[in-house]
Order: sequence, then C-alpha cells, then structure tokens
Amino acid sequence: MPNDPTLGRLGKEARSVKFPDGSRGVILVSAGIPQDEAEVLAARVWEERAEVSGLPG
Repeated sequence: MPNDPTLGRLGKEARSVKFPDGSRGVILVSAGIPQDEAEVLAARVWEERAEVSGLPG
C-alpha cells in the first residue's frame, strides 16, 4: 500500500479501529501511521468526545 500513488497524493488513509467501549469505527490518519498508533488516536478521540459531551469515558 505505501507505493499506492493515491496515498502519496492525499497523505491520508482510513483505518478500522476499535474504540474503548468495544465498538468499531473508521478514522482518517496520516498515511503510514502504524495500526497501534491509529488505535491510540482512536482512544484519544473517544476520551475527548466523552469530556465534551459529559459522558463517562
């Protein structure tokens, strides 16, 4: 996939991730980010969303 010209042009790719509540989703990350880092980013987004909405994270 790294040789895909579309990724080089856009610099982003969609990743399937698992959120802390066990649900799955898709986030957009910089191309080349390892999957474990994408999972960490998903958890961070989940926590920030919980803080803004006042829901338990």
